[in-house]
Amino acid sequence: MANVIPYAFRGELFSGTHNFASGGNTFKLALYTANPYDTSSTVYVTTNEVSSAGGTNYVAAGNTLGSNAVVSTTAVASCDFADTSWTSATITAAFGTIYNSSASNKVAVVLDFDGSKSCTNGTFTISFPSPSTAADAIISMA
Repeated sequence: MANVIPYAFRGELFSGTHNFASGGNTFKLALYTANPYDTSSTVYVTTNEVSSAGGTNYVAAGNTLGSNAVVSTTAVASCDFADTSWTSATITAAFGTIYNSSASNKVAVVLDFDGSKSCTNGTFTISFPSPSTAADAIISMA
C-alpha cells in the first residue's frame, strides 16, 4: 500500500475545511500498528492506534505537528511540517495519520511506513521531506 489521501479531503479543501498555512489549523500525527483507514475514511479513529499504556511515552491521538508551511509554484502546491518525535519511547508503528484537530479531526493523509518501525526506550522520529521538491512533499497537488 502507498500513502492515501481520502476522497473527502479534496472536497474539504474546496470548502475551506483545512488551512495548512502557518497560523492556520492544528494538525496532529497519530501512529498505528495496522491500517484502520481506506479512501472512504474521513476522521481520526483509535482502532489499531499504538498503545499509550505502560510507559510507552506515546499519548493517544498522537503529537501536534508544528511549523505548518505551504509552498506554491506555478503548477504545484505542497505542504510541510516540522519533524516530530516521541522521546524515551517504546513504539512499533506501521502507519501514521495526519489529521486536522481544528476541524472535527478530519483526516488529511494516511502514511504507510512500508512495514513496522520500532524503537525501545529511544526516540521515535517522523522526518518530513522538504516540500520544495513537489514529488517529495508529504502532501502535494498539481
